[in-house]
Amino acid sequence: MNTSTRAVKQNTATRPTVLIVGGGLAGLAAAENLAAKSRNHFEIQLLEAKRTTGGRAGSFLDNRTGGTVDYCQHVAMGCCTNFLGLLERQGLDGYLHRYTRLKFLHPDYSESTFKPSRWLPAPFHLLPALAGLRFLNRTQRRQIKYALFRLFRQASSELDDAVAGAWLRANGQDETTINDFWSVIVVSALGESIERVSLAAARKVFVDGFAAARGASDVLVPKLPLIKLIGGHLAEAIEQQGVDIKTGQVVRKIAHDGKFALISTADGVTHHADHVVVAVPWHAVGDLLPDGTLKHVDRFTDAPSSPISGLHLWFDRQITDLPHAVMVGTMAQWVFRQPWVDEQAAEGFYYQVVISASQSARRLSRPQLIEQVIAELRHAFPLARKAKLLESKVVTDPKSVFSISPQFEAIRPSARTAQPWLHLAGDWISTGWPATMESAVISGGMAASSILASEFGQKEGLNSGLPRNWLTRLLIKP
Repeated sequence: MNTSTRAVKQNTATRPTVLIVGGGLAGLAAAENLAAKSRNHFEIQLLEAKRTTGGRAGSFLDNRTGGTVDYCQHVAMGCCTNFLGLLERQGLDGYLHRYTRLKFLHPDYSESTFKPSRWLPAPFHLLPALAGLRFLNRTQRRQIKYALFRLFRQASSELDDAVAGAWLRANGQDETTINDFWSVIVVSALGESIERVSLAAARKVFVDGFAAARGASDVLVPKLPLIKLIGGHLAEAIEQQGVDIKTGQVVRKIAHDGKFALISTADGVTHHADHVVVAVPWHAVGDLLPDGTLKHVDRFTDAPSSPISGLHLWFDRQITDLPHAVMVGTMAQWVFRQPWVDEQAAEGFYYQVVISASQSARRLSRPQLIEQVIAELRHAFPLARKAKLLESKVVTDPKSVFSISPQFEAIRPSARTAQPWLHLAGDWISTGWPATMESAVISGGMAASSILASEFGQKEGLNSGLPRNWLTRLLIKP
């Protein structure tokens, strides 16, 4: 990919020009969707401020081992049909491991296996998985089944300002059930505390996600670093569709002169375009646009965020052969073993611990956090008790995701704006999904559809999820 642009881009071509600001998954998906759907009608250019595309789905080089490590482990679920479809269309779906079961580790119970049925119809395929969670007693399982049934029968449009924690308590869930089941799933999936998270978002995870179809709760983990999968292979495949991707391009301002959009970069270049897709994080949108360009922009750019922390740990020996595990009742929430062959194994065995909604973790000093997490790993994995920690690194993104509260849900903007030349993309716009890779990809498709509608009046549909059988359609309200 090119790393700089020196000449001013004038709109003298016969094709309309689309400029995408931001090379994360949302921007890449917008480019891919538009290139495929418009059949070479547009000249498409993507500008990314960093040296590589991928956005938050990125990696760093560990100076000690020389290996590539993801900032934070990203996984997809089987219900992420748009993200998986994007990779499949580019021939990249083979770069994901698919796991049909999950291991749950509770400090007071033996290992549990979450394994949905492969033959029972949805949503009953989840019953064996729920029964496999040994840290839940019969009463708690009955509570969970009751709440799930209530969620199935409650339409998203009826949830309004409901917060997940309050709703669960009102529907018979005790504190242990909330802490050991609902919070474990919700915090990992939504990156926010169950006391703040929107019930509509939680319903999306359980009802439109896990319960929608068999295979929806499968976990898919990249086989190679994100910088190679997203920033490398995916970006290169999209370039082959005719999209001009330029990295190292810091966009300062976006304006409109009445005829063209004017996109000014830090190196003094002004690009002209017929359409602009702003695919940057929610908190950065207001810095790019003049006042009055986007209605109520301050309402979502000032919205609170939720941090996610990744603890990168190198040991002198293997502490577990599990590819990943869910940690229950601990500071650590997920632990991942290196998902690809580590050529630097002689330099140590790498594991990553992920903590979502990590406000409590950030209140600890780095040594205190490492000490607590190591103690939890040694309790969970006997092999870790003899392992020596060679190196550790804590990476926290304080604005990793937006805080998906009912208040933010109510103000998430559409991809289409009041300006016919301006379109939005990002996991934070109104996709119906929380801040996930799936939401980012859906938003890219929505931005592409907005451009097509502006140019041709087309209404492009999106894949909204997994196909449902007759029983799921009967049980679950849309």
